[in-house]
Amino acid sequence: MRTVLASSTVLLTILLSLSFGIACGYAAISGILHAFAHRPQREQAPPATTVIATSASTH
Repeated sequence: MRTVLASSTVLLTILLSLSFGIACGYAAISGILHAFAHRPQREQAPPATTVIATSASTH
């Protein structure tokens, strides 16, 4: 009984440390990629008067 308890404790510890390491690695890589990500530049919107004139002429 003591051997089963010890081996299951070791197995549980290994599994928890592995999943914790994977989660921390994922968070670190995501943070690095987010920090170096380039946001695409927005195109300039046409002037509001052009949009109003165009939409008024189509009705």
